[in-house]
This record gives sequence, structure tokens and C-alpha cells, in this order.
Amino acid sequence: MDGVILLNKPSGMTSFDAVRRLRRIFNEKKIGHTGTLDPEASGLMIVLLGRYTKMLPYCAADRKTYHATFSFGKASDTEDAWGTFIEEREPSFHSQEELDEAAKKMTGSLMQVPPMYSAIKKDGRKLYEYARKGIEVEREARPIEVSMLKVARTGENEFTMDACVSSGTYIRTLIVDYAKQLGELAYMTSLVREGIDHLSLADACTFEQLESGAELTDPLCVIDQSYERVELFAEKKVRNGMSMELSGYGDRIVFVDHREPCAVYAKEADGLYHCQRGLW
Repeated sequence: MDGVILLNKPSGMTSFDAVRRLRRIFNEKKIGHTGTLDPEASGLMIVLLGRYTKMLPYCAADRKTYHATFSFGKASDTEDAWGTFIEEREPSFHSQEELDEAAKKMTGSLMQVPPMYSAIKKDGRKLYEYARKGIEVEREARPIEVSMLKVARTGENEFTMDACVSSGTYIRTLIVDYAKQLGELAYMTSLVREGIDHLSLADACTFEQLESGAELTDPLCVIDQSYERVELFAEKKVRNGMSMELSGYGDRIVFVDHREPCAVYAKEADGLYHCQRGLW
């Protein structure tokens, strides 16, 4: 089956398990997704079925929006409540003004060291494989962009964090680094991915809705908005992946036939538009 799904993944399930359940629901072996969520996290996932898996490199992915909760006073080896607590320190009280000031310092272009409990590979092995054996390996800091960060107190030692970040940002690490600005230890207690670029969790389906026959997502809506939509012409050339001389368009386009994505083209140094991939 060919289709595109905006999935509301529940917590307590790995992204792999979510894909496996969708494979059973739709009886489709060829499935891909644009980015994992930790098992205890919930929220939006883009899942592609059948021939639409060809669109994976061109899907929305650059900017992600999250709602998280956290507490001060403890540090966890996984940076969240589901790991082992390795340090504890009595937290101090911080006014909203102090919370806001720390958030400002954590907004913009930053460098982030990925956590040991992550799927990033080091010397051919995933970091969490080292971590599970108690091995700490050196990780290089990676550039991230935090375009929005808001923190609020919701209880005596309970806080929310709303963040809009670049792809590849670890929110639990962002929370730990944020806490350091205030001289605190911290650990994440929940995480919901609420958006991916222009796509919203409000438009996502649960497994139950999909099992009941919920309508799947328009495939065109998940393609990165930087690709200009162009109604299909010169179909024979497009189907054969031929380079084309075009004018009046942006550098990246997707040919569309009645909202059906057909092919992705990009303008290259020779001034021609070259086929990146056919999507038929």
C-alpha cells in the first residue's frame, strides 16, 4: 500500500515498534520514517508507506517543536526519569525572571554534546551500546539552533519547557544544559513532539484511528516547503529524468500531477534543472 501517515506515537513504545504495528495494520513491508522518538516520548512522526518511501530525503525535518517537563535536584545517566540517578543536590528557588534569563542564554546558535544514551555512532557502534556497558566515550559537540525556548514553573519543583529547535537536537540534553545556567542538576520527566516544520501534532492520527479507517495524509503536504510545487508538464522528459532548462522557478522544485508528487528537481551550476529523484 502507498500512503503517508502523520502518526501520534504514544509513550512506552519505540519508533521501531510503532513502524512494526503500522506494517501489520496496512500489510505493507516497505515503510520508513523521517526521525525517531525515544521510547518514553510521544508525539508526531512522519511515516511513509510503499512507493512514498522515495520521498524520505525531501520531507519536512529542519525545525521541530517540543513540549517537555522536568525537575531540578537530580542527574540521571540517561538525562531523564527512566535512567539511573547518579547525583543528587538540593535545588534552589528561582524566580520567573531568572528562568527567563537562563532561557535567553540557551536561545540561538549553540553547540551541544550528544548524550551517551543515543543512537549516534562512534567507531561503528551506537553510543548507547557503550553506555550500557558502562563505557564513556568522547563525543564531539555539534551545532544546533534553538529558535524559541520558554520555561515555566508548574509546581514546587516541576517545570515545563517549550522549544523550537533544529533537527538533531536532544531536548533532555538541552534541559540539562539549561539547568547548568542556574547551577542546578536536572532530568526530563516527559516529552511530546508537537510539530515538524509546518506539520502539527493536531493533524496526526493515533493507531486506533488508523485501525478504524482514518484518512491518510496528503503526500504533498509532508514535502519540505522549500521545494516549489510545479504542476507537471513535459511529462515524458520528467518520467525519463531528463535535465531541463526552466525559468521563473526557485532552485528546488517538485513536479506535481493533481497533488501527486512526481519528481524532485534542483537547479545546478550549469543552469539546468537536474532530476534528483523520480517519485512515481
